[in-house]
Amino acid sequence: MRRRRRAARDVYAAIGYDLIYRNGIAQVEEGLFSQTVAFEDISYQSAREENQQAIFSGWCQLFDYFGAESCVQLTVVNRPIPADEIGSKEFFRTDDPDTARYAAEYNRILNDKMREGVSNLVRERYLTFAVGAPSVEAAVPKLARMRGDAEQTLAKIRSAARALSGEERVALLNGLLRPGRPCRFSWDAVGAASGLTTKDFVCPTSLDFKPEGSASCFKSGDTWCQVLVLDRFGSELSDRCLADIIDLPVPLAISIHVQAMDKSKAVAFVKKRIAWMDKEIIDEQMSAVKKGYDFQILPSELKYSKEEAEDLLDHLQNKNQRLYVYTGLVYTYAPTRRQLDDQVMQIVSTARRNSIEADALDYRQREGLNSVLPLGHNHVEVSRMMTTAQVAIQMPFATQELSHEGGGYYGQNKQSSNLVLCNRKRLASPMGFVAGKPGSGKSFSVKREIENTILACPDDEIIVLDPAGEYSPVVSANGGECMRFAPDADTHLNPFDLSDVAHQSRSAQMAFKIDAFLALSSATMAEGDQGLPEADKSIISRCVEEAYREAGAEGRVPLLGDFHRILKAQPEREARDIALRYERYVSGALSFFNHHSNVSFDRRITNVDFKDLSENMRAFGIVAVLECVRNRMYRNFERGVTTWLYIDEVQSLFGHPSIIEYFSRFWAEGRKFNLVATGITQNSVHMLEHEEARNMVLNSDFILLHKQSPLDRRAWADLLDMSAQEASYIDESIKAGEGLLIAGGARVPLKDDFPKGALYDLFNTKPDEVAALKRGKAPADGARPGPGEGGARP
Repeated sequence: MRRRRRAARDVYAAIGYDLIYRNGIAQVEEGLFSQTVAFEDISYQSAREENQQAIFSGWCQLFDYFGAESCVQLTVVNRPIPADEIGSKEFFRTDDPDTARYAAEYNRILNDKMREGVSNLVRERYLTFAVGAPSVEAAVPKLARMRGDAEQTLAKIRSAARALSGEERVALLNGLLRPGRPCRFSWDAVGAASGLTTKDFVCPTSLDFKPEGSASCFKSGDTWCQVLVLDRFGSELSDRCLADIIDLPVPLAISIHVQAMDKSKAVAFVKKRIAWMDKEIIDEQMSAVKKGYDFQILPSELKYSKEEAEDLLDHLQNKNQRLYVYTGLVYTYAPTRRQLDDQVMQIVSTARRNSIEADALDYRQREGLNSVLPLGHNHVEVSRMMTTAQVAIQMPFATQELSHEGGGYYGQNKQSSNLVLCNRKRLASPMGFVAGKPGSGKSFSVKREIENTILACPDDEIIVLDPAGEYSPVVSANGGECMRFAPDADTHLNPFDLSDVAHQSRSAQMAFKIDAFLALSSATMAEGDQGLPEADKSIISRCVEEAYREAGAEGRVPLLGDFHRILKAQPEREARDIALRYERYVSGALSFFNHHSNVSFDRRITNVDFKDLSENMRAFGIVAVLECVRNRMYRNFERGVTTWLYIDEVQSLFGHPSIIEYFSRFWAEGRKFNLVATGITQNSVHMLEHEEARNMVLNSDFILLHKQSPLDRRAWADLLDMSAQEASYIDESIKAGEGLLIAGGARVPLKDDFPKGALYDLFNTKPDEVAALKRGKAPADGARPGPGEGGARP
């Protein structure tokens, strides 16, 4: 088959596969089938040394899993963003009249920042494995088992993996065979009726393997391309040897083919080489004796080769290493020959800096192209032997980038200036925390994410719990509702309301409400870290159920006053103490929770303002609102709507065990009901003192850290196992808006210089700039001119 591809006279026959099926399996040639898995980037280069060792160990396990009967190909692709998208991409739709103005400005800002990117490349990583089988039906279970084990091994190093569909594999091949050309493939267009196959969509118009008489490159259509082979390696390789090539701001694809040798055959092969070297040594010694030289003096090359071979044998026999047949290739392309030569020079010099020689595959560019394609089949007969460690040290993880499809903007990568786009819905656990010192850009980042969600997810609901009154501008400007709870406000919220969970069973409703009232009762206690006694819990549970029973008999919803009256009627002394703590919430200026609700969360965006409440009252109010949010979350889940919840000063919920218990259960339960919750704090140490808070952080896949005090930075570094480099991204030397974003396995350093404009005014919380903005708006708000301001007197 290789001979046939090499001798092919047409483009169709020259491409190195026969068929691709809808499930993503490719028939490479008769009896050989392959599948490709895409896996995500992880934060390796900036991780702690012990974490790097753990990742390296997992990477070794991945290669060791594949046996001698299978072929494995690792591919890293740097794909340039189409030129027509740079500076003209629509990140957010502008068809909603309420948000069109902000969407248009946001699109302009992001396109301007996109032009600032160092490379504007999309980096993708693939693992392709091929097995022999008489038919595709026989290959499916083999490939499924290999895919499952590969995904499981990658998950151990926090790299999410998924198998490519047939359409995605066709698009991947199209990007390498027809660089810069869009893929127009559709399964409806192939079949017996049309006479077309997948090859008709990926084949270039022409392949010229001797353009202008050169045998070291080729042309695919109008594009100049070249494949280089990595054929000589230094005695020591670093884990940056591939990463430095991958980081080059040029379009390229690196492919590594490895095939394991059977363990016994590998040992026999090395022993045979050692025996051959022993014979060479004996011959050298006999020659030296005849010539009268010292027979112990051996040629240095022979001496070191023998030592390396013996070391290799020791690794194979005693250190659980395997031996692989290795081929490394680098493919790059450019619109002109001169530009191609410049790119090749960058690749060669970067490889040489890492003790690797990269040479052109003269007269074998066709074989090189087919070997670069992620099909799991190596056509290039330029190989060498490597151990597991030597293969695994060639890490495919370079500068961490984060660019989720449909993701919101969180800043620019501090190292590459590329956009950082994260879609929290793609994370295993979208819950998260945002933390930073005052003035670090924390509130700005949260408002920006709220705007991201408003523009990118028009069906989602957003609720903000705002103890400082900071978020009303961004909510009001996008057509949302602002609720204000204060002694002088006429806003009422009934903690007993069950309107949004009426579809649930009564027992489930009671369980939820009892949990909530235990937390509310905790919020009324002045004794900060004391837990509710068991007697108090029993009394509260009894009185909550009695309040619903009495009110239900009268056909109404109970109020806090009913609960207070029932408490006072109980015979226990503890009940009177609980009632006394509730008294101020039932009558007087703070009784706005003792009325039937006159507010709802029917608007898509809601801000709940607690600014005018005392600190103790805020905790009570936040828990009361959280219970309403939980009810709303259930209703939204039934409608297929995601609920986004933002809780500022979240550390206030960690002042009492019962509140912590309630909030922790709410946090864990919310993930199952499409809740994306975010806790915001400037006092990280206070929050992280609590074990439940630490567990919530560790079970959340989204953490955005801005500038931290030394004490807070140490707490985060210890909890999240940060390296010194990662901790430096959140120290006091950084600017406002900079920080570290942790999203799943990705850890990306951020910077953000957001330009001034309408969006900046919405997000800004700097007191002097906000005050200046308000002064500038005053005349436009209808203020009448004062004396002497109306005009000139005659």
